[in-house]
Amino acid sequence: MIILHTNQCRPGMKLGRSIYTEQGHVLAGRGFVLTANAINKLQQLGLPYLHIEEQGTEDIAPDQAIRDETIIVLHGALTHVMEELAGGAKEKLSPAIVRFCFDASKLLVDDLKSRRNDLCLPVHLATTLADGDKQHFLEHAMNVGVCATRLGLDEGLVGEDLQALAIGAMFHDIGRLLLPDGLKARVTQNDKQYMTHAELGFKLLRDSGFPLMAAHCALFHHERMDGSGYPFGLEGRKIHPHHQWISIFDMFDTLVNGRGNGIPMLPHEALEVLYGGAGSLYDMDKVRNLRDNMALFPRGTTVRLSTGELGVVSALHEDTKQRPIVRVIRTPEGQLLAKPYEVDLKSKLDLMISGVGSDKSGKLLIGSEPEQKERRSNKVFHLV
Repeated sequence: MIILHTNQCRPGMKLGRSIYTEQGHVLAGRGFVLTANAINKLQQLGLPYLHIEEQGTEDIAPDQAIRDETIIVLHGALTHVMEELAGGAKEKLSPAIVRFCFDASKLLVDDLKSRRNDLCLPVHLATTLADGDKQHFLEHAMNVGVCATRLGLDEGLVGEDLQALAIGAMFHDIGRLLLPDGLKARVTQNDKQYMTHAELGFKLLRDSGFPLMAAHCALFHHERMDGSGYPFGLEGRKIHPHHQWISIFDMFDTLVNGRGNGIPMLPHEALEVLYGGAGSLYDMDKVRNLRDNMALFPRGTTVRLSTGELGVVSALHEDTKQRPIVRVIRTPEGQLLAKPYEVDLKSKLDLMISGVGSDKSGKLLIGSEPEQKERRSNKVFHLV
């Protein structure tokens, strides 16, 4: 099985994972054969990814950080929060929504405790959401929430503290919903109005009855080790370790997904940006921990090698997750191989992953275009 962006799918492909509506109803079941009309409809509905059965990959089960059922509940909690805040500025969320968020965060914690899968991004949504800005907000909230909670679990956080971290990480950007232009605000460097979202989010979470630790996640997630962050310009150990983790995952996910009008980076490129700020903006040990524990290319990810061949990540090495085993399934021209073969990038150091995801012709949409390389910036991002 492979994971593809919906706009990269072709008629005749077969779903390897069911698709759900926002209400949790099955829209298309596993085994459904895609048609051109179905693909167009799914694109219109805003579904970002599909799990596809591909010849030669039947034994590969794509990595999922959490279960589909958990994704649906988190999706519901985030959607209800967005809907409640859409009617204008509010000082707090309703008690019913707050209870829903507590229940969703508990489900997330219990799921991560029971599964302990490799830490990976993104959380692949199996639900439809047509509004692009809301979809990006929702995906980002889930990605940061899942990863920060998992690291908190790995570092021994338990009970109410772990649940508070889960809530705070998932709603770290909730203040953006309270800005005058909401999620449609286009961020620029040193945007004073945008920067108020940290304090707005803190006040909303605190006044709604969430734990203070959760509210602090919204308040401090843009602080940086050298004091260049906001809203208070805190330095070093004055920034709680959990808030440091959220800031790292917040930036990593933003770089990989190209949000804020940026060009999407490959995961290892985003990691290089974080390394550029390690020791100044971010804690060096935490960036190393991310490197050692994050599956930069999870199982099931479609990739192009530097040879031009197309493949899918079939296995990971525990000690070098950034150099996985890739099963080559297509030629550089996109032709399906009769006999797929595997390449271990840990031992084949002359090979690199040069892109992820393929379109109808086998062309990579992320990481393969020279003009994209030129448009990317090597600067260290830390404010927005």
